[in-house]
Order: sequence, then C-alpha cells, then structure tokens
Amino acid sequence: MVVNMPMAPSPDSSLFDRFARFYDGDYRHYDEDIDLIGQYADEHGDPILELGCGTGRVLLPLARAGHRLTGVDISPALLERARARLQQQRLSAQVELLQADLRTFDLPTKGYGFAFCTSSTLMHLTTAQEQLAALHNMARHLRPGGRLLLDLFNPDLPRLFAVEGLMELADRWLDEQTGAEVLKWSVRRLDLAEQLQETLFLYEEIHADGRIERTACPFTLRFLWRNEAELMLQAAGLAVEEVMGDCEGTPYASDSEHLILVAAKPETR
Repeated sequence: MVVNMPMAPSPDSSLFDRFARFYDGDYRHYDEDIDLIGQYADEHGDPILELGCGTGRVLLPLARAGHRLTGVDISPALLERARARLQQQRLSAQVELLQADLRTFDLPTKGYGFAFCTSSTLMHLTTAQEQLAALHNMARHLRPGGRLLLDLFNPDLPRLFAVEGLMELADRWLDEQTGAEVLKWSVRRLDLAEQLQETLFLYEEIHADGRIERTACPFTLRFLWRNEAELMLQAAGLAVEEVMGDCEGTPYASDSEHLILVAAKPETR
C-alpha cells in the first residue's frame, strides 16, 4: 500500500523519480548491508522502519524473513517500483509504504523496535539543521529501548579529493527490459568548507538500433564526521552504542569505507 501525505516542497523528489528506472540495475550487486541490518531486525523485533527505502532492496529480504515493516521514501516513482516488487513476491501484506519527507513524516505507530537509514540516505539532506530534524523524527517513532542504525559513507579526504572533478565510468550493465546497454558516468565536486559533495550521475542507454538516450541525475550530499554524527544522534535523544567502519562490524577507523552508527532510545523510568 502506498500512502500519500503532505510534505514540504523538496527538489529531491523529482530527481529521485528520474533515477528510479536505473535504481535496481545500479544496486544489482549491492547486498553487503543486508545481513547486518537483518541481525538488528531479528534482535530488536517488529515493527521495523526503513527511512529512504527506494525500490525495496532491503525491505524485500526482511519481509521474506517474516518481518513486518514500514518503508518511507520521498519519491513516488521509487515507491511504485517497490510496490510492484512486493506484489510480485506476495509480500504486500507485510509492508506499508509511505511517500513522505524524512524530516516531517508522521506515522500513527510510535513503537518501532528498530529503524534504519542505509546507503548514505541521510546525506541527501544538505544542511545540519535538516539532518538533525530527520534524526529527531526518526527517534520519536522508536519505542523506548528501540535502536536506530545509520549507515553513511566515511568522508575519507584522500578519497574525496582523488575523484574531484573526474568523469569516471562507474558501471555498465544490460537492461533486461529494454535490451539497452547502460553506461553510468559520474562526476563529483567537493566543497570542503560546507561539507558538500556535488555529484552528477549520467546514465547513457545504448539501444540495439543505435539510439542513445542520456539521463542526468544531479544531487548533493552533505557528509558528516564521526563526532558530528554522534553529537547529532545525542541531540536527537539517542545514546550511541556502536560505531563501525563496515558491515562486518569492524571498528571505525580513518580509512574505513563506511561510518555506521547504532543508537538506542533510552528506556523510560
């Protein structure tokens, strides 16, 4: 079920809609976070909340494992694909989909045992105030003792500067529906003072008849340093319990690929 609710205007919605038809191809090999998220889901129990659920990459395996979930995303096009996949696998009864802004969504249930926001989704909010508002909103939907897992990319400065201004062929695959070969190009520019990385994904579809279609998907990420992320979670009323550098649970280090934080909502007394 897709539920619509009023939300603040955001330029991100149309950009993510444009990205929707490439999403599953882009993430076709990415599943490294599913086991980690599944472990926390099993430990802390239903219902489970995903913030920025996309087309259901993580929702589906959790639903297949028997969990009851709510997925929130700002993009109608991404949610439509998630709904179709859930119907195809006969999992619709276990998952509610909500079109909403992470800063302002309001669900009737405020008793989620586990919530997660993976794939650096929080970073699509491009000011500290917006990110903190989203974290506050996530926290208020947790039950006392519930956990929030936040998976971000680690702002490794040598890596960020290494890709600055370069146009890279990031990936290529065959689209099974259209038969087109898809080339994904990426260009990134860094604003270190504002902690922003401006990114352009350019998807080039080469069809069998020689036609070439190009779709530009620009977006901006605001990256967080470890201490800043911990302080934001604390300001949102959560107690940070773990900080990991990958989905295997390795302790966070300066050269880690991920910055994964797990925080708990305090038990009421």
